[in-house]
Amino acid sequence: MKELDINEVLKYFYEISKIPRMSRKEEKIADYVENFAKERNLKCIRDIHNNIIIFKDPTKWNNSEESIMLQCHLDMVCEKEENSNHDFEKEGLEVYTEGDYIKAKNTTLGADNGIGIAIILAILNSNKINHPKIEAIFTVEEETTMEGAKQIDVSMLESKKMICLDNMNEKELWIGCAGAKIFEYEIECNRQKNSKDYVLIKVEISGFRGGHSGKDISKNRGNPIKEMGNLLDDLSKKYNLYLKNIYGGRKVNVIPRECYSEIYIKNADFVKINQEIVNYNRLLKKKSINDNEDIRVNVRKIEQIDNYSYDASITSKVINIIKDIKDGVYCKDKYENPLVSLNIGKIESFSDKVKISFSIRSNRNEMVKKLEKELGDIVSKYKIQERKSELSGYEHKERSIFVDTCKVIYRKYFVMNPKVIDMHICLEAGFFANKIPKLDFIAIAPNIYDAHSPKERCSISSLKKVYNYIILILNEI
Repeated sequence: MKELDINEVLKYFYEISKIPRMSRKEEKIADYVENFAKERNLKCIRDIHNNIIIFKDPTKWNNSEESIMLQCHLDMVCEKEENSNHDFEKEGLEVYTEGDYIKAKNTTLGADNGIGIAIILAILNSNKINHPKIEAIFTVEEETTMEGAKQIDVSMLESKKMICLDNMNEKELWIGCAGAKIFEYEIECNRQKNSKDYVLIKVEISGFRGGHSGKDISKNRGNPIKEMGNLLDDLSKKYNLYLKNIYGGRKVNVIPRECYSEIYIKNADFVKINQEIVNYNRLLKKKSINDNEDIRVNVRKIEQIDNYSYDASITSKVINIIKDIKDGVYCKDKYENPLVSLNIGKIESFSDKVKISFSIRSNRNEMVKKLEKELGDIVSKYKIQERKSELSGYEHKERSIFVDTCKVIYRKYFVMNPKVIDMHICLEAGFFANKIPKLDFIAIAPNIYDAHSPKERCSISSLKKVYNYIILILNEI
């Protein structure tokens, strides 16, 4: 087969990058995909949630009686640099190329999963690709609740084979995915007024690299929310301090990059506390936290609007809860791949409460029970309110002709063996498998680095290889 260039894929990626597509705000990108189908006279179904399914008949020279599902999601993680004023709800992305990489200025690139959208649109638009009947699925809210995959009606679909375009490594074929449980702890708070000999200081922990809470959780990048809990715990053992505010991170599926707290301390203790923080900063830099560019801990006095803070018992409770929640990889398989992990993704405070949001990912349901019991003990011990929701995982088949075929084609095209992985990332395959008996699944995509962070970038050369690899699979089905 003559290889196709990727200009068509890049064209569609640049076009959709101009369209705001944050989770729960996918109307405009859904309009674009629906109009794409109508302009090409392709059968298209759009539901009330903005999920879209597009059908394309097999090419005339294709004799296969099979059909194939191509699946991606329309939304993206919306993260930006601290100094960026980008409005994800109203503005498109500033996408540019630098060497082999596609990047976005000061924001996430949305290659997760915009590259998947672009690949599918290029295939649907082409009259040069040999393929069986295609059922192209575009879901919503994948990066938040996966409500699109939960709610989509798949009764009209014929295929039992799904190629998911939501992967991040050309050397890997993902044949399974983790389930997840999303938690929100709510701590009710009392406030007190502090005496005039107390001053308000702001403690800033920043410079962490962050990243994808499934793909990057095993890379020891650290968690500034967890470090803030450790620092405040150390200080509270030596000095009187009262928490006024604490906030850090943005989403449960993103490893946070920074955390801030505002605390009242005695003015007479400021010099000593400042030195304690300088020492903590030095120790933090020496810890084995990988891939971080400029971890730093700063402190400064700030202007007081009032003298109110949480009282001593609430301050202690918040610190202890942060300390007690485990963060990072909880257990691994024999190949050192994570099986169960927890990411403290967000903390925020209000006048009457503090909220801590985190998620557990698990590739094996039976292995998560011990961790859940520990979390239940925290809820009981501190008498806090808990809310949680669940995302389905996909446990791979021990034997799959479809996956075996994809592996054979991979070896011929890439001249190497792929890594076949039961991935520690939540994909929508679990929800589709619940609705489609005997579903075969594989996830394929080009190299995407630092997804879920403003450093996200996609390799153009890798995109070309993966695009042509997918076309080879379509030839064989």
